[in-house]
Amino acid sequence: MSEKNLMDIIAGSSAKAEQEKAKEETKQSEQTSVDKKDTKTEEAPKEERVERHYVHSKNTIPDFLESAEKIPAYMQGLVAQHRRNMSSNSKLEEKDLLMAEGESVNVFKTNRGNLTMLKMRIEANNAPVYIPQNHAGASYRHLEDLVGQRRAIAIDQFVQTNEGEVDPEYILLGSIQQAEFVVMGTLFSEFEKDPEAVRKQVHEGVITQLLERPAHYVEEDGKRILVPNRSMIYFDYHGVSLGMREQDFYYRSQVKTLSQRAFIGEKIQFQITNIRKGDYRDSEVAQRDAKNGVDVPRGIRYYIDSTRLPLIPNPDDEIRKKLNDHTIFKAYIVRVDTGIKGILVEVAPRWWIKATLSPYSPVQPSPLDQAAHTPVTVRLDAIDFEHKSGRCTIIRFPKGVARAGISESM
Repeated sequence: MSEKNLMDIIAGSSAKAEQEKAKEETKQSEQTSVDKKDTKTEEAPKEERVERHYVHSKNTIPDFLESAEKIPAYMQGLVAQHRRNMSSNSKLEEKDLLMAEGESVNVFKTNRGNLTMLKMRIEANNAPVYIPQNHAGASYRHLEDLVGQRRAIAIDQFVQTNEGEVDPEYILLGSIQQAEFVVMGTLFSEFEKDPEAVRKQVHEGVITQLLERPAHYVEEDGKRILVPNRSMIYFDYHGVSLGMREQDFYYRSQVKTLSQRAFIGEKIQFQITNIRKGDYRDSEVAQRDAKNGVDVPRGIRYYIDSTRLPLIPNPDDEIRKKLNDHTIFKAYIVRVDTGIKGILVEVAPRWWIKATLSPYSPVQPSPLDQAAHTPVTVRLDAIDFEHKSGRCTIIRFPKGVARAGISESM
């Protein structure tokens, strides 16, 4: 076949293909028009209404002896041995305690009336154990906070539900209060003997809860009253819950909140500063709860104050080094007063100093930057370590200034 014939076949094939393509496009266009007409004439099917049948609570309170989960026979050996050890010892010890996890909060009917209980699972054998509200220790007011949390418990008693039967059934009762008494009581005894030695000890715990209650103003009788910061962290120590004030957890900052500094599950080191012994019913809150019918625990309660400030870097040392090294670093605006007071920036936790900015600067901050804590690049000029004051120069705004309607994180 000559080159000319081959080119003719290719050209002819291309022309034929073009013709076929044009026919196919015309056909598809016609079909689309028909489909559109059909679509217009057909009505959309109506959505069928689905009738839903919700089940509502009957608001009945179950009987404790009938409804509470019994402990199976094969699980009884471990907890029975712990109970015997507690009975034989003249003093309850930490080794006699068991770890359990909160499962649910339930209200049961008993011969004493309605009782609120925390149901837990013993980690060693998965046995169910019930903690009455007045045995829940320091957390008696908020049993729901213990659901999903680990706590040390003491085995209190076995309640038989089928007297006279060949195969006895038992419900297991436990006490968080007794566990707190053991762990905290040991620390209190050591503190009484040598307070300074205890204050020097470094302990470890795991954060379990954050409670943010920042300082704020309230109106009472026409007066504006400041409510101080009451933010707390709670952490696990040997199976009991201890608390620490925000100002003892880290040096105060107006920029970063507690939830930006502490995390649930975080391991921390801490030191004990003081331990006091009191009674559960000493406080006004407990007395008010008792009057309102709440099952408030009775007996000795220990109050432990703790801190971790000596175990973390001191901002004063950081400021001193940056001043001596003429370091340029990032700070945050915490106040903008277009009048006399000017600009205040946080150069480190617990350090809020005046900042100067050239009046010829093309960028000028506004009160919006105070709310947004706009970052600025600064250099320290002078520091008064005794009164925690000083001056710095704003060099630039690395992310610009805050604008109304812009919610981007600085």
